[in-house]
Amino acid sequence: MDTRIGLALSGGGAKGFAHIGVLKVLEEAKIPVHVLAGTSMGGVVAAIYAAGHPAAEIEQIARSLRLLDIVQRDRTGLGLIGQDKIANRLREIMGGDPSFEQLRLPLALVASDLETGEEVVIREGSVVEAMLATMAVPILFPPVERQNRLLVDGGLLNQVPFDVVRQMAGGGTPIRVIAVHTLQGFPSKPGEPTAGESQQGAESVLRLLIRRSRWAPMFEVAERSYAIISRKQVERLMRQEPPDLMIEITLDGIGLLDLDRASVCVKAGEQAARQHIPEMLKLRDTPPPSWLARWWHTMIEKL
Repeated sequence: MDTRIGLALSGGGAKGFAHIGVLKVLEEAKIPVHVLAGTSMGGVVAAIYAAGHPAAEIEQIARSLRLLDIVQRDRTGLGLIGQDKIANRLREIMGGDPSFEQLRLPLALVASDLETGEEVVIREGSVVEAMLATMAVPILFPPVERQNRLLVDGGLLNQVPFDVVRQMAGGGTPIRVIAVHTLQGFPSKPGEPTAGESQQGAESVLRLLIRRSRWAPMFEVAERSYAIISRKQVERLMRQEPPDLMIEITLDGIGLLDLDRASVCVKAGEQAARQHIPEMLKLRDTPPPSWLARWWHTMIEKL
């Protein structure tokens, strides 16, 4: 029985660039990825990888992104930043607007239904539209209307969708699940500058203007609160049916929009993944346990 590897990538805004570092290490260690699921920025990285772009190419894309590429006024009144420029950039990266069926790897993107409160796992239709939905952080971006549903960021309900990866196996070969969780570090109080940030160039000027706006401190408090809730949510899911491996990456002072710090995030992802290479090689080379064995192991751990 061949072993399949599934990868679950968390949200986290610019912190999600750390997933690229994990993908680089997986490629170097010749650990194939067969299935992907992602939330928010993790969903964006997962979608680009599922479309056939290698990690090194995704890294170059990340390094080239700037706030000026995405910042525009939202005209719906439901967010601070519109998504038209982001949508155009995603279509450019994806080579158009492919459907899920056209991707090279199976992919699931997670969003939240703003009207019903339900988790929505997207596996069909427009990939770019699904990417916009999974990353539609409330307040920052407007909700995305898709199939008569109003969708926002999937991190509200499932920050690290390792359960979704497990479900993607269906009745076929079980999947070994590697989950990657980018965690928010809090080295300073809301509104204070973060050590290590560039203070020069157009990017830093734009960041400074954003942070000096009257709504910036309130948004940072909301972002930190969001991170705390997400962390507790993941801890709960870990007790129910944990992935085969959880890689945690803590990034101090990286905000949702700190796109110019991609290099820092990618390096952190590489360092974290390298610490787990022996475990990942073992997962690759060892047949997955049966559903019954996983259930029994979970029951024993709860005792």
